[in-house]
This record gives sequence, structure tokens and C-alpha cells, in this order.
Amino acid sequence: MRHNEAMSEDPRLPTVRAISDLPAISAEQYQHVGRYAGAAVMHVFEQIGGAARMTAWADQNPTDFYTKLFPKMISRSQQVDVSATLTIDDAIDRLERQNNLITTEFTEVEDATFYDL
Repeated sequence: MRHNEAMSEDPRLPTVRAISDLPAISAEQYQHVGRYAGAAVMHVFEQIGGAARMTAWADQNPTDFYTKLFPKMISRSQQVDVSATLTIDDAIDRLERQNNLITTEFTEVEDATFYDL
């Protein structure tokens, strides 16, 4: 039997391959393995019922949800994204709260475009 042939005729079993037959991954590609794995897990999550199924499980197993799953998710979300969009109204509000007030007239625009500042 060659290395890349299945060890069994059962289609439910994974194909066993020799390590030498596996493709090599560059360092650049390896940086994205975690993202790929996360996307694959999210795909499987949706395929097996997604949030609706998880809600049903959590309802039946609240102790496991609150003591096992929920704390793991909190500890993994330590990185905070601080990017934000500042609207003109937000900028005006900030300026008005300062001591150096600017008084002027503003015209409301129907099709306003928001810009990241």
C-alpha cells in the first residue's frame, strides 16, 4: 500500500498519510493557521446548529455553561479593539465640553458621509 492510500475502505475513517506526503507550510502561512482553524470551527459551529443549538444546550446545562465555557471566553477576549469612528456631532460635543467654545452655524446635510478621523 502506498503512503497516500487509505488504511481502510470505511469512508468515515480519516485517510492516513505519511508525514513526508503532507505539504510544507511556510512561516508566513503558519501565522494564519490560527485564523483558519478559528474560521473552520465557526463553520462547523454553524453547521451543527449555531447559536440556537448552543442556547438549547446552555439552557439544559447552565452549570457547565457558566463554569466551563463562559469563563474561557472571557479570559480569551483580553485584547480590546480601540478603533472607533468619530462623527462630526461627536467632535462638536467634545469641543463644546471644552472651555474654548466655538460658536458658529451648522447646516444639516441630507446625504451625510461619515469619515474616520
